[in-house]
Amino acid sequence: MMKKYILPVLFLFLNLMLFAQQTPQAYPETYKKLAEKNYYLLSALDKNEMLQSLFKKDKVLGKIAKESHKNLSSLKPSALDTSYVNQLVKSYRFSESEIEEVGKRLGKLYDTSVEVRKFVRKELNTSNTYTLYEKGDGKTLFQEAWKLCARGINHVLDTYGKGIAPQYATIDSVSYNVKSNYYRQSLYMWNDLISKEVPETFYAEPMNFALSLLYVNHRDEAVRYEPLRENRNKKAVENISNIAFKKYKYAAILILGNGPENYTDRLSALGKLNIRLGVKKYIAGDAPLIIVSGGHAHPFRTQYAEAVEMKKEIIQEYNIPEDRIIIEPYARHTTTNLRNASRLLIEYNVPIDKPSIVVTNNRHSQYTASKYFSQRCMEELGYLPVLIKKRIDETTLEFLPKRESLQQNPLDPLDP
Repeated sequence: MMKKYILPVLFLFLNLMLFAQQTPQAYPETYKKLAEKNYYLLSALDKNEMLQSLFKKDKVLGKIAKESHKNLSSLKPSALDTSYVNQLVKSYRFSESEIEEVGKRLGKLYDTSVEVRKFVRKELNTSNTYTLYEKGDGKTLFQEAWKLCARGINHVLDTYGKGIAPQYATIDSVSYNVKSNYYRQSLYMWNDLISKEVPETFYAEPMNFALSLLYVNHRDEAVRYEPLRENRNKKAVENISNIAFKKYKYAAILILGNGPENYTDRLSALGKLNIRLGVKKYIAGDAPLIIVSGGHAHPFRTQYAEAVEMKKEIIQEYNIPEDRIIIEPYARHTTTNLRNASRLLIEYNVPIDKPSIVVTNNRHSQYTASKYFSQRCMEELGYLPVLIKKRIDETTLEFLPKRESLQQNPLDPLDP
């Protein structure tokens, strides 16, 4: 009789042990994920106790943290007047002079501290997060990464605090009416909570408030499926080592999304067309992997991620196994379709010296091969995420991923 109860009791014991190991935390888990995805430098610094102690003791950085906290704590609105939100965001924002001052101080600490140089060498250089700055020395990388993070925080404060329209306002804007009493009161109470917490470092309060704004605006699109390789892409990643890529002409088939313009449809007419075009290439044996790309982009704050729905469609309608499909559920534009796909090819150890192909409807394909697309990449990303090799047919282009694609971009916080 005893054997009958051994497995249920063991199962209960293991579950209790697992529950006991889950330590309660003061901040939502989403904060950690968003911080690492947008502000990798600051997220890494948060985990380094030695550098945290160094920053607290430093007179310049310590003074900036204390003055910022004092300004926020003294901000007392009168009957929540309409100027309160602007005052609040201004108090959290880094001024350009502060960004430069902190940058110079970090450079000085790099010169004088073995621990700082060790951090840059072991953490930043190996992270591949700031590839655009790697051509310089370690100090330059450290300083430029800081400036990028600070300006990324300012961008979130402006967009999701003050409601300043971002570049793609129809899909990336603030979720509330920033002029409403409800929103002003909400920000007042969030600030009241944050201002009662003693800042650990010069960047803690502004970053915390920026993460809070993303969180309360439900703009967590950048991390909704993390960690991708351990859940949605697990089967495909595990299968990659079994693939004999030499047998194929191309490493992967990237199928671009085309989001619907209503809240009912999971996929648009052109989205379904793109799938069929890509599947034909897969069935023809052109490549062993399919990458579907597209996030929660169209329409505004849609519940559907294009890549997730595309994968479902490919499995259900075309009987292609899950271990041959990689999803990229974050891209919001063609620029980041190609950038994010390149990131995954690199991360998952798919051969990047072998060309892949990008498949989409003919008009979209013509645009992707045009000089206008290259110009847009340079304007929005600062580099070309892929090298377009040649056109195969009216809906298919060859491309090679570029390592620059790994560069983090917090100025696009919904898909950095």
